[in-house]
Amino acid sequence: MTCREVEPLLDARLDDELDITGVTAVDQHLSECRVCHSQYTALQRLHEEIAAADLAYIPPRGLEQKLAAALQRDRKSVLSFPSGMWRMVSIGAVAAVAAMVFFLYIPARTTLEADHLTTEILDSHLRSLQPNHSVDIPSSDQHTVKPWFQGKTSFSPPTPDLTNQGFILVGGRLEVIHQQPAAAIVYKRRQHVISLYVSPSDGSAPKMELRDAHGYHLLHWSRSGMNYWAVSDLNTTELREFADLVRGS
Repeated sequence: MTCREVEPLLDARLDDELDITGVTAVDQHLSECRVCHSQYTALQRLHEEIAAADLAYIPPRGLEQKLAAALQRDRKSVLSFPSGMWRMVSIGAVAAVAAMVFFLYIPARTTLEADHLTTEILDSHLRSLQPNHSVDIPSSDQHTVKPWFQGKTSFSPPTPDLTNQGFILVGGRLEVIHQQPAAAIVYKRRQHVISLYVSPSDGSAPKMELRDAHGYHLLHWSRSGMNYWAVSDLNTTELREFADLVRGS
């Protein structure tokens, strides 16, 4: 099976919805394709985080009786409303509820997705610090690292030579971030490793944002249709200097 054929089946594989033939075919592909395997691993992690979040809501005792009583009062009030006024009240109530759902749900969902993405990128960076996981193409030559991504991603990631500024290019590797291929360009500043993640942007162009997690710093920005994440335990002053150099390259 090809990546294009396997990708729509990953959710079904995770939920045990495939027959034995489908499971065998998908598992065989996942054992051979690092990109699809990383994407499937990300789906498993998301599924586990949602399950662990314990989002079930248990209503307090007496809530059903209170709602029934409130509904009964509302029915009595409705009987005294002219039909035209009731229609206006109904439309207004629906609009108010819709507005409340929009303003409460959308920001909460955006924050949850941003937190999950931060965790996903930090996990990827931490895995890369394990022996023999740092790069797929080890090279300090930008003209070697940049062409290596051709055919592996639909974009050409920047690989600026920042040696004179004290940031040494180590190489690059292929990653999957938010269920899509991403390039990871690896640099070193003294003994600190910096992973620069690059992937297509959704069109938004936020100002540079700094996040901190478990002793690591993550800088995020968008530019020219691409998302950038710089991740390291390097101090924030030097990490911002690195980001500014990449942005200006």
